[in-house]
Amino acid sequence: MVREIIVTDMKKATGILTLLIVLAVTVLAQKNKKQKMNIEKVKIEIWSDVVCPFCFIGKKKMEQAITNLNANDRVEVIWHSFQLAPDFPKDTSLPSTKYLSEKKGYPVKQIKAMYDQLAHQGKEYGIDFQFDNALSFNTLGVHRLIQWAKTVNKSTELKEGFMLAYFTDGIDLSQHENVLKVVEKIGLDTTKAKEILNSDEYMQQVEQDIYQSQQLGIRGVPYFLINEKEVISGAQSDEVFENVLRAALSKIESKETSSQQGICLPNGECK
Repeated sequence: MVREIIVTDMKKATGILTLLIVLAVTVLAQKNKKQKMNIEKVKIEIWSDVVCPFCFIGKKKMEQAITNLNANDRVEVIWHSFQLAPDFPKDTSLPSTKYLSEKKGYPVKQIKAMYDQLAHQGKEYGIDFQFDNALSFNTLGVHRLIQWAKTVNKSTELKEGFMLAYFTDGIDLSQHENVLKVVEKIGLDTTKAKEILNSDEYMQQVEQDIYQSQQLGIRGVPYFLINEKEVISGAQSDEVFENVLRAALSKIESKETSSQQGICLPNGECK
């Protein structure tokens, strides 16, 4: 009888101890989550177009710098719309080489040489440029969808999806059904995406981005604005991206350190 009572009490004690451990872990996790949310982040604003090869390379360069500096939790990336060919007819497409030669007047030989150079650069960052299959199109619709994707924290994934579809897979993104396949692949609501494509939703956000680019004097993309101060114009060297990001992170860290000076802590330490 006594033994049974002891065993029962031990089970109760074990249960209570387990519950306390779970509660402690939960509280600690919530505290850590709150601390992460309160950490100041480096704001990286990027103006780019999905049909811009240097924008794709620049995206990879910035992501590489973020990874190299172990700063994934310390940055906030904000995508802004920019159209390289806003007058391109909607719902139609044209092979990119033909577009540049016939509409922009570049010699085919020069276009091929440029594409070869870009393809070589792209390989360094895991990009498989297939320019022979790329179909130029009006990017307004996909920009509006990327604006929508911001509201569900999927803008970077959708941006990547459209760039891969255009540059690597040779998908005709002038056609809504092909655009929706990319949206579905990312895991977004295709019904909502179709509604957006068939309306003017998120047009104001796109126009605001373009207006802001004009105010900043942006003439070409990619354009990176770091903490509304430092600028990286173009897909510059890896060192430039790392140095600018490192400097921005250092400023935040120094601010956090200075905010912890001239105080006394509960453990008796004063600093």
